[in-house]
Amino acid sequence: LSKILPSKYYCGYNLQLSDTAKIVCTYMTALHLPTPLQIGIAATVGVVGFVWLSLPKVRKFDPRETVNLSEKVVLITGGSAGIGKVNVRKFAELGAKVYVIARNKEKTEAIIEKIKTETKNNDLFFIYGDLDKLETITDAAKEFLSKESNLHILVCNAGSGTRNRQWTSNGFELLFGQAPGSVRIVNVSSIASQNEAESTDFLSLVQTNTEPTANQIDSRPGGSLDFPAYSRSKLFQVLSTIKLSQILKGTGVSVYVLHPGVVASDIYNPVLKRGGFTAAAFTVLKKLTFITEEQGSLTTLYCSVSKDVAEQSGLYYDNCAVAKTKTKL
Repeated sequence: LSKILPSKYYCGYNLQLSDTAKIVCTYMTALHLPTPLQIGIAATVGVVGFVWLSLPKVRKFDPRETVNLSEKVVLITGGSAGIGKVNVRKFAELGAKVYVIARNKEKTEAIIEKIKTETKNNDLFFIYGDLDKLETITDAAKEFLSKESNLHILVCNAGSGTRNRQWTSNGFELLFGQAPGSVRIVNVSSIASQNEAESTDFLSLVQTNTEPTANQIDSRPGGSLDFPAYSRSKLFQVLSTIKLSQILKGTGVSVYVLHPGVVASDIYNPVLKRGGFTAAAFTVLKKLTFITEEQGSLTTLYCSVSKDVAEQSGLYYDNCAVAKTKTKL
């Protein structure tokens, strides 16, 4: 064949091919068919293109030139890590007085001092509160009220990810107990709220603490034991936001609930700690498709300060816009 056909028909590439591969490539090229290497390149480009198109498109929202919070008071839970920490910095940049409720005093105060230096805003304060213990939240509220007579923005951001099911000191399943049940109240939920069963009765402590069934475990990515509980806690946030907006209608208090996006934060550490193929595959997925904590903080900031949502309440937001919820309830 090499004597009959020009060398360019050897697939057009300088490759060390076996005799059989050379024959196949030669005939495919002579017949104007794509060679195996060309097929491989096309497939690779196709996969890369699919991943690129699948990447989350994050809307930009930068209120620094239009919003001034210098006379506003913000209270945020879960401000010592992840998107909560980013939002503390963003509120500080806008000039707000920010109170951070967290349980780790040393860690949170170190973060606060760093943000003070970065933003030149010294009105940042720590208040101890452990969402696993409801009595400490009551104490935190009393401490806040002893210092302030007004609250303009409340961001309920705290959450966690655990592989094994745990309970708070008050008898609630941990993830459920950490969900928080003019002025804006912003609840950070999750798209996981769409996975909860339509028969859930949140008035029943027994049902909110119910262990997942074998089918629930097997149907969840990685068989995570806490995923049903996580979904349940996030659905509760959505439903309680809608109900709260109805109760507060006409009071000047607006309530929002949002999905921040699939954020590459520490909440997924329990999955990564498992090791093996699952952790490796999840790491690749996380790097390719998850958004950053900076990007994940934008929808919270949007609901907290944007004029576009000033007249709205009781709605669900995703990617800095109103979104439809698809929960079974």
